[in-house]
Amino acid sequence: MAATLAEQLELSDAHEPDIDRCINKGVADRTFSAASCTASIGERVFHRSAHGSLQHPPPLRRIGNDTLFDLASLTKPLATGLAALWLSSRSQLDLGASITRTLPEFRHDRAFADITIDMLLDHTAGFPATKDFWKRVHENDLRTHPDHRIAGTQKARSKMLELLLETPLENRPGTKTVYSDIGYMVLGWVIEHVVGRPLDVWLTREIYRPLGIDNELFFVRLDDTRARQRLRRRNFAATEECAWRGRMLQGEVHDPNAWVLGGVAGHAGLFGTADAVWVLAHRLWQCYQGEDRFFLSGGVRRFWTRSRRTPGTTRTLGWDTPSANLSMSGKRFSLTSVGHLGFTGCSLWIDLSTGVIGVVLCNSAHPPPDGKQEAMSAFRPRVYDLIAKYGESQPKDPTKPTGAQAFYSGAGVGLSIPLHNPLRGPRKPGS
Repeated sequence: MAATLAEQLELSDAHEPDIDRCINKGVADRTFSAASCTASIGERVFHRSAHGSLQHPPPLRRIGNDTLFDLASLTKPLATGLAALWLSSRSQLDLGASITRTLPEFRHDRAFADITIDMLLDHTAGFPATKDFWKRVHENDLRTHPDHRIAGTQKARSKMLELLLETPLENRPGTKTVYSDIGYMVLGWVIEHVVGRPLDVWLTREIYRPLGIDNELFFVRLDDTRARQRLRRRNFAATEECAWRGRMLQGEVHDPNAWVLGGVAGHAGLFGTADAVWVLAHRLWQCYQGEDRFFLSGGVRRFWTRSRRTPGTTRTLGWDTPSANLSMSGKRFSLTSVGHLGFTGCSLWIDLSTGVIGVVLCNSAHPPPDGKQEAMSAFRPRVYDLIAKYGESQPKDPTKPTGAQAFYSGAGVGLSIPLHNPLRGPRKPGS
């Protein structure tokens, strides 16, 4: 049996009681049924824990650090945006190019000519936040013979693209920041066109597998029967009892547009463990520091710099930064932090000033999401404040002394070696 990611990295459980209590309260309040957290500073993981059960109601199955969560919009920075970072750093993708140059379907519509790839990344392309394209596809399928239905398969791409092309822009490109799933759906197709492969296949081969995280960070293809069969042995946290799909969602993407596209989309569809997300975030941070070259440092720094395209935005290329007030990263993560949230409850923050990394994955869409927005708006800042607090109190390098020990020079200094006291003036020879 292959070693887990935790066994490969020799990660063991580490607990800060206040963080445990905060997460356990979220489970007890039914804000979520499951949560997994990995937090570090520098090279040291100071908190790693798993809480709750895969789903409610009973029978309850306790989760472990190997539990997979629907990462929802963390797909944007950890998959689609990551692919754009990789390709642009190697001069294989021009971020200033119009999407009409990279997607043949857009070439005949002048409305899209002014949209550049970096506008998709920082949410200034002018697309609306989202549209219920899935409803049109699903309704068409209900009128179609079962053998010819396309929802949940890769065949839905052409229909979804057709519906997107019919959608007018809400804003002139480059003039307003509107967080948009649609923009990242387009970005996913841009990446696929550039690399000539499906997004999930390329990411696994070029990034996830070389990092050793491909077994704990991946897309779930809905029309790949053999892969779904293998994944039945894995533990997936439940997301939601879906009315139109008629079942509890567990191991299939929650976002309906991504589901219709077969589980692989630029804006959603990625599943992962807290350990795998932490490994990827930590590697990016090392590259940002210039300590690693898996991702080129200049590219990471560019993607982690706040966009100047529109006034007051918190967005970077693929990522977010803390807002001045009521940030979901809490009050202790600095304004130089980067991170992202996911609708299902998952989140990630990296403080570039202190080196604190916090990954908190949970399934706040389950149990039913009544009042969840308010509950998560209270939970997230609280847990990240605790992560920052305990992170700042830890040594970045446990081999280096801290506190008074950092200033201790060894026995005999000042006794066997004379010290000059400037208050006494220069010492006379022989004195």
